[in-house]
This record gives sequence, structure tokens and C-alpha cells, in this order.
Amino acid sequence: MKVVFKNGKIVDEECKNFDNLIEELKASQNFIQSLEMPDLLKFIDKAAKYWENNKELEKKAGGTLKHLAGYMKKENSEQMLNFSLRGNYKILDKFIDLGNAKYVYHCQPRGLVSHWLPGNVAFLGFYSILQALLTKNVSLAKASPKAFKELLFLLESLNKVNTEKIKGNELLKSVYVVLIDNNDKENQEKMSQAADVRIAWGSHKAINAITSLKKNIFCEDIIFGPKYSYGLIGKEALENYKKIAGKLAFDVCTFDQYACSSPHTVFVQESDEVSAEKFAEELAKSIGFVTKKFLPKEDKNPGKKVEILAARAKGSMTGKVFASKNTDWTVVYSEEKGLSDACFSRVIFVKPIKDLKELGEYNDRRKQTIGMALECQNRGEIVDFITKKGVDRCPQFGEMTFYEIPWDGFFALDRMVRWVSLYKN
Repeated sequence: MKVVFKNGKIVDEECKNFDNLIEELKASQNFIQSLEMPDLLKFIDKAAKYWENNKELEKKAGGTLKHLAGYMKKENSEQMLNFSLRGNYKILDKFIDLGNAKYVYHCQPRGLVSHWLPGNVAFLGFYSILQALLTKNVSLAKASPKAFKELLFLLESLNKVNTEKIKGNELLKSVYVVLIDNNDKENQEKMSQAADVRIAWGSHKAINAITSLKKNIFCEDIIFGPKYSYGLIGKEALENYKKIAGKLAFDVCTFDQYACSSPHTVFVQESDEVSAEKFAEELAKSIGFVTKKFLPKEDKNPGKKVEILAARAKGSMTGKVFASKNTDWTVVYSEEKGLSDACFSRVIFVKPIKDLKELGEYNDRRKQTIGMALECQNRGEIVDFITKKGVDRCPQFGEMTFYEIPWDGFFALDRMVRWVSLYKN
């Protein structure tokens, strides 16, 4: 087992005593719990502004830093906390009257949050750690050996952010990042049993392995399991199909579709003027433009190229393929029913659909997001019907990969705190 981040620094240390490491981290609880929320939000907002103006970090982040910076802005953080914590984020600092005749309430942090971070999108780890910081918890994060260097760069950069009340190097003492082999059950058990909250991101196999670890009976589990997302365009919205294609292209290119909220299939309810095939052709142009001008592709997996070529070959037999000369991006038009298997790496399937309620048959708890351009009068009724069995988010195109609260159908921040009631005088 290795420690790769502690006390605000990137390190490369063999961990000889994990128990001592955990106790070191717990010692920082007093500091973070002593912070006032307005001061903590001010620090995080300043960090966001620092990132926005840091071209070196932006280059390392591969075009995703603006997502993170926008998420961390003070107005967004306040809104997110207020939305999660009954309307007043200062409830993390003191007892607040929420309108109950008998009691006032205060949220206490749960303590130590153990994170099992994903290997597909490195920056999801930062979202996870940030939410723990916002609720005054300390974080012990098991990173993936496939995706952790970008996370460490971002964490270390916070050393350069200081406000009147908070210094970055002091706040970062509340975050440790480790690498633990998946077969090292002993240390994973220690990490699990030390946790007051366990946050797990990953595949079905990974989630099963994590949740089977022994834990404290009072530990709260927050599970972000494997999900599939797709898109829907109603015929009334096709008047602006070029604009929709432009926004959807960013959803496809951001994170190269490896995020659980990335679209893999798009259903188009055709109008007299715009067919699904015509939309597919326009989407291909937009993805090509976004790839060239804004989000160059950096997929270096040679095996993925073989998968893309196979998807193109199959698509050419069942429909029509619009693609780059290399394997940067692919749009497959097909009239096949149902959701196409995710290929990732900027491969998206476009299909016509007549009855929008048909989508209800495709949804279950594994479906997370439907990006939408839906302007019909009975929009609410349709979305209510198709989301009964699954789907937790229905954002507009261009915002599918924005991390929001709630996520996966619940408020994670609310589950990182304990609610304490106090009788009124």
C-alpha cells in the first residue's frame, strides 16, 4: 500500500502502519470542524477563481477544469448546501430554527469519510472529496492506479490558495489519498472500519466488493454505482436542431463518455422537416467541430480503436455511419429498437422514435440521466411516466455531465452529517 497525498503534498511512500495513518488523519478533525461555513465557502470560491486563470492546470485537466471551477463557485456551493440542508447552510455552524414549534437543529459532520474513487473519470474523485470538505469531514481516499495523478495535481494546487481565515496547506491536512491493491483485503477492511461514511464509485463488481467489507454499524454508505445515460429530442424542439446538436456534442466529448451521465444513445421524434438521420449528420458535424476546437481527444487505448471500428462496421450494416477519418468520433444512425450498448470514446447512436412513452420500457435503476429537448405541452406527464422505473436526472443538452445535487436520486451532503435537535427555551 502506498500513500500518494498527505499533509498537502504529493508523496510516494510505502505505508508501514495504516492504523497510525488513520489516526493522523482523524487528528485534523478538530481543525476542519472549527471552521465557519462562510469562511470555508470563501476559500473554495477563491480556489475556483484560481483554477479558472491557471492555464497549466487546465492543460493537465484535459478540458474539465471549467466544470470543476463552476461547481465550486460560491453561489453554486451555497445553493447546493441550502438545497440539501433544509434551506440554511449555516446549520453546519450552529443551531438553527427551521420552524418546528419545539426544536432547533444543528448538523454535525459524521467524521471520517472513506472514498473508493473511480478509475474512469479522475475528477469525480475531487467532487467526492469536496462534498466531504463542505460538510466539515476529513477524507481518506483510495484512488485508482489508472486515474489519480490529475486528482493529486488539483489537490496540491490548493496550497497556493489562502484567505484571511484559511490557509490551503492547513485545510489539505484533512485529505489523504492512498493506493491499495484490490486484493489487499486487510487494509481495505481497516479503511472501511475506520469510516463514518463510505463513498463508493465504480462497476457492479467493485461496488459489491466494497460493500462486502466489514464496517462500523453506524457507518453511512453512499453508493455511486454503474449507470447508463441517453438523450431524447421531441419533434417540437427540432426547429432548433442545429443548436441542440451543438450542445449535445459537448455532452458526448466531455469525459469521452466515460462519465455515468454521458449519453450513448439519442432518440429523435422526427418532424416533417427533420429526420433522425438528418439530425445524426448534423450531430457528427458538431462533434467534429468540438473535438477540433475545444476538446481534443486523448484516448490512448489501442484496444478501444478496435472496438470503435467494430461498432462502425456493425453500424454500416444496420444503418448509416458518420465518422472522423481516424477513430476520434463516430455517429451511428440506426432504426434498431432499444438502447445501444455503450462503446464510449465518442461513439453515439441516433435512433428515431414515434411514441415517447416507449422509453419507459428501457428504464430501470441502472439508468441515470436523460438529456432532453422536449417542448410539448404534456412534457411533465411524459417524463413522469418514463421515469417511474428509473432515471434520476432530466437536464437540458449541454448540461448532462454537470455534477448536481441531488445525484443518483439522493442528497449526498445530507448523508454526510448527523442531525442534532435541541429543545427550545
